[in-house]
Amino acid sequence: MKQLMRSLKSILLFFIIISLFLLVGIVLQQNKSQRLLLQSSNENKAVLHSRYSNAGTIWSSDMVRLAYSKDGERLYAENPELARAMVQTIGDYTHNIGNTVEGAYQDRLIGAGRSVIQQLAFDFTGNGMTGDDIILTVNSDLTLHAQSLLGDANGSIVIINYKTGAILCMVSTPNTYPDNVITWTDIPESSLFNRSISGAYSPGSTYKIVTGIAWTESEQYDPNYTMYCKGQEPLLGQGSVTEDRGEDAHGEIGMQTAYHVSCNHFFGDIGIKTGSELMLDTAEQFGFNKSLLIGRLIGKTGTYKAADNDQYLLSWQSIGQPIDQNELTVSPLHLAMISGAIANQGVMMQPYLIKNFISPFGKNYESTKQEVFSQLDSTADIEIIKNNLISTVEQGRAYGSYIPGYAIGGKTGTAESINNDGELASNSLYTGFIDDPGNPYSVGIVIENGFYDTPAIAGSILAKVIELNLPY
Repeated sequence: MKQLMRSLKSILLFFIIISLFLLVGIVLQQNKSQRLLLQSSNENKAVLHSRYSNAGTIWSSDMVRLAYSKDGERLYAENPELARAMVQTIGDYTHNIGNTVEGAYQDRLIGAGRSVIQQLAFDFTGNGMTGDDIILTVNSDLTLHAQSLLGDANGSIVIINYKTGAILCMVSTPNTYPDNVITWTDIPESSLFNRSISGAYSPGSTYKIVTGIAWTESEQYDPNYTMYCKGQEPLLGQGSVTEDRGEDAHGEIGMQTAYHVSCNHFFGDIGIKTGSELMLDTAEQFGFNKSLLIGRLIGKTGTYKAADNDQYLLSWQSIGQPIDQNELTVSPLHLAMISGAIANQGVMMQPYLIKNFISPFGKNYESTKQEVFSQLDSTADIEIIKNNLISTVEQGRAYGSYIPGYAIGGKTGTAESINNDGELASNSLYTGFIDDPGNPYSVGIVIENGFYDTPAIAGSILAKVIELNLPY
């Protein structure tokens, strides 16, 4: 009898070992199949459709579904306007749009790349083929409001928390519905291009924020410095910057008033006095010429390139309008980062879109850690520039973004560009912030091909942020 029991135990142990080997083999084969799927995803859309049938959900920060799987289908936000507003950020399961959450985080969404132990645990609970959820930092209400503000215009609105770097809103227009992307029908021109993180625009007068900071770092800086604005007469003679906007000369003018009226002569003058070397250095303190990753997504900061010791070209560069061989661009996201750095005592935070992931067991993991992206030099008089921007909203050209009871700082900009028809056009820009510890938010706005009331748009979207009373 004892011998029989020993034999049965040996047989049972043998079967347990064999079962474990088989289970491990299945898991390994599953992981291999998932890796092969990822490699062949661009060619085999039918397989992708099948695999995304159990993919994880992408949620907004206020827990609205932006992408989810149901009954074997991959679906997008139930509100079609929200789905449209998020399409360049979320993407689609066929990956017809690049640089999106669906594409960059495919492995997490379909449950690929897990360790053997993790996969065994999920298999035992019946969750082996279920992907992880992703929680984003964007707010659905803000996104819908930004979409309505942009309307039929080509442009972008970005809002960030300048204390943490979290992206609350990122809308780029024109856009289209995810179903159109999947079937590749009815796709307006440039509607798949994410202007918010990939756009490259001349910053126009919004760049005077950077020029002002550079001036405060200069050895020649005098907070009481004034100069004489000559109006339509070029600052240095033929080829240099002019104040030619249908206005009379501003006359004797200091920095605060220069921000109010956005005087080209004043900022061209202090840019020249600051010098090309310090102007470049300050631009790079603001993140220009620096690569930007938003998690796994590729973003874009501005580019700054200027000829050395050419005062004529530098005068134009200093007002945000590069000419000849000079280069100066900015993305809407970078615009929000620039004014956010002013509000945040010179600290520019790394922007992020992913808040955290959720496993099929419901466990939150890999919450994004806050990081500094760039920082202004300690010699910069950040406070005086911040106060000048707040004064510009209260008394100057950015008045449309004024919100009673709040200190709003902002700067408008207009920059020449070439439109799709090869004609000269103008883009309208705005960057600004709320100077409030309970609402540490900044905004970047670009609207193409026309003169738009960007301060009013900024005021509306910032008022919506305040109304929502978002946690951070």
